Amino acid sequence: MPRDTLQKKEGTAAPLPGVSPWSKAVNLLPYLVMTLSLAMTLFLWRQYDRSLTSRFQTAFEDRSAEIVDRFLSRMIDDEQVLRGAVGLFNASDSVTRDEWHRYAMSLSLDKNYPGLQGLGYSEVVQPKDRERHIRRMRAEGFPNYRIWPAGERPIYTAIVYLEPFDWRNQRAFGYDMFSESNRHDAMAKACDTGDSALTDPVFLVQETEKDRQKGVLMYLPVYDRMQPSATQEQRRDALVGYAYSPIRIKDFMSASFPRPPHDIGFRIYTEGKPTSSALLFDSVSDGKMNLPRDYRPDFQASRKVKKFGREWLFTFQSLPNFALEQGKNQSRSYLAAGLIVSVLLTVIAFMLRSAHTSAIRAALALRESQERYRKISEDSPAFICTYLPDGTLTYVNPALAQNARRPQAELQGRNVLDFLLPEYRAPVRDTLDDLTPEHPTETRELAFIGPDGGVIWHQWTNRGTFDEQGRLAEVQAVGQDITERKKAEEDRVRYEQQLRHAQKMESLGVLAGGIAHDFNNILMAIIGNVDLSLMKLPEASPVAENLRNIETAANRAAYLAKQMLAYSGKGRFIIEKADLNQLIQDLHHMLKGAAPNAELKLDLARPLPVVEADLSQMRQILMNLVQNATEAIADQKGEITIRTGSVTLDPEGVKNLILGENMAQGRYVFLEVVDTGCGMDEEVLKKVFDPFFTTKFTGRGLGLAAVHGIVRGHRGGIRIYSEPGRGTTFKVLLPAADATKEVEAEPVRDDWRGEGKILLVDDEETVRSIGTRMLRELGFTPVTAASGAEALSVYRDNPDIKAVLLDLTMPGMDGEEAFRELRQLDPSVQVIMSSGFSEQDVVQKFDGKALAGFIQKPYSLKVLREVMRKAS
Repeated sequence: MPRDTLQKKEGTAAPLPGVSPWSKAVNLLPYLVMTLSLAMTLFLWRQYDRSLTSRFQTAFEDRSAEIVDRFLSRMIDDEQVLRGAVGLFNASDSVTRDEWHRYAMSLSLDKNYPGLQGLGYSEVVQPKDRERHIRRMRAEGFPNYRIWPAGERPIYTAIVYLEPFDWRNQRAFGYDMFSESNRHDAMAKACDTGDSALTDPVFLVQETEKDRQKGVLMYLPVYDRMQPSATQEQRRDALVGYAYSPIRIKDFMSASFPRPPHDIGFRIYTEGKPTSSALLFDSVSDGKMNLPRDYRPDFQASRKVKKFGREWLFTFQSLPNFALEQGKNQSRSYLAAGLIVSVLLTVIAFMLRSAHTSAIRAALALRESQERYRKISEDSPAFICTYLPDGTLTYVNPALAQNARRPQAELQGRNVLDFLLPEYRAPVRDTLDDLTPEHPTETRELAFIGPDGGVIWHQWTNRGTFDEQGRLAEVQAVGQDITERKKAEEDRVRYEQQLRHAQKMESLGVLAGGIAHDFNNILMAIIGNVDLSLMKLPEASPVAENLRNIETAANRAAYLAKQMLAYSGKGRFIIEKADLNQLIQDLHHMLKGAAPNAELKLDLARPLPVVEADLSQMRQILMNLVQNATEAIADQKGEITIRTGSVTLDPEGVKNLILGENMAQGRYVFLEVVDTGCGMDEEVLKKVFDPFFTTKFTGRGLGLAAVHGIVRGHRGGIRIYSEPGRGTTFKVLLPAADATKEVEAEPVRDDWRGEGKILLVDDEETVRSIGTRMLRELGFTPVTAASGAEALSVYRDNPDIKAVLLDLTMPGMDGEEAFRELRQLDPSVQVIMSSGFSEQDVVQKFDGKALAGFIQKPYSLKVLREVMRKAS
């Protein structure tokens, strides 16, 4: 619409559309409304009164059809139970009593199928097989079993399964239903047609004198699945039994009609004629209703239905309550209501006439305002919309529709809350409730469900408009897309958290590594002195046992030092190609013993790529994670699943891993340990890898810290999934490697001795002292130095030195610098590096500069002998 048609000239009143012939006619509207409404009320009342009887007839037919449908629907439900039972036999060569019992229990017959007395199976027994059948049943634990009633017959159908196997159903155990004509006819019909069939009304053999009621039996044939059953003759030859259900009709009808109909009485016959022998149920007599002696029903009807192998007859009659429930006395009420409505319409018409002129002026002004607003909003790059207090969108501008990738017309009428993530809906409702004329605006950031199913972020400023009573009438909102900004903020926060975590772990790792290094020097003296003392003592010496105890304690302390080195990320010892599946299978028995209250399950992917890893540390990871899962399950019963597999990680997949900052994209092998224990909350998850942190009353808290260090040392990553009460999953990822052949280690010789001068360099006096004694024991002539500088001086003064046993970590000139200086003095110098760190971490510092050997502290005389033998 052009703008000049919306603007009016200044000082000129806009013409009123009401000043017209139509506007004059509006003045007569109240009288016209009164006349027409009264006439319409009288006419409709007369029509309603005439159609009341017709409506009663329709309602009666509908209620009759509803009763038939409900009855047949319940019968079909019971038929489906039998079809499921037949399916058991069609799916198996044999159905055991236990399988039949579990199938019946899974149906919860008493709860889901009231009136269904049970679920049974009747086996077809030929006369020649009768005695063998009885012996088999008695061998199953029923010594008094028999086929009854007694007598010779061409064929028997003995009830062998019947659930629930309670006292009432046990009365039918072994009963030959073919012996009774009513049951025989229904069973023969089911066999010949291959479909379900019902008997005429019978009294079940389970009935007692108390609460005795009629019933029917429904049968479905069971055929030998290995034989054809296309024709009637084939079906008779292939018949092996019947799945059947006895139905107590009063219980069945009580469940079908929890509230018995008091407006319509009905009878159900199992034949097309209303005979007493075919009468199955009478709602009036069986429901114990008292009718007037001379009562004549207003409506009667009957329906015939062919179902379940027979023709059913349903007869219906209206009862005294039928007219009351259909509202026969509402005619006068409708007349009174119509008169009241006529008066109200007349009053409203007078009110509309008085408001007509002002409404026309207000509508014109509103249209002009909306047109100006529309042009501004449609040309704006910002998101603009309006919506009602309940969230229903009334307007969406093109920019917002384009962002949502939906047409404007499709968005209008939708609820803005439907596009929000669920957790933001309640806060938005609360914010709308808080808008007032004094504080009409608010700004917030909201997360929406994007067109592609992802999350997009908007920033919205909402301004409320209010009616004369101060109630919120509409919300005008302006917004913008801030998804990229939010993503950048989240990335920055995540990177900062990862950096802080990495810095903390690095600092703690340096501390743990330093402590372990000094601790190893102390243990070196203890283990070495014990080793030498044991060599000098006879086996029978009483002191030898004490020394072995000291040696055991020192080895435990050395293991603790290895744990600390593992946490520091410097705990790898022997790197080789490892198959995690084989490792898990080798430890399976030990892991089961470590988890006595849990069922240990293995889910191993095959084939699985190998990894380059230290097998002993991989065992430590597995044992620590299983031990942690066992403690999470505690005294309860649970499951622990060990799972392996491989995955290719892209940069996005690496980004959210613990230790992921040191990982490259590529192929990884993962090891998962999943438990059904107590789980962990957010606070525990933040500290779970901290050394000495534990949620238990006992324990050093080094298990998961060591796992963290070992994985870091192997350039891997960790992912944890855990929620309180829902268990925990630890997923360890290690870089995959190509499998290669392993080189068998040479056997260690215990009688080997060397000769020549050895330079022992270590800043610890205790290490130099014990090392000197151990070298002499091996036949060498040791000379010592307490620092790197002193080692250079001693080497210059002793050109006949055969090899140098050099400590890596020393103050001043450390072992790495001393090695380079010794190489400059003598390029052929034989240097054996000694350190508390692992061989891999030490050797990589000397890439391209081959060492003569490496020995890890603390070491024993046996280990030193082997290292010196290889270096000689």
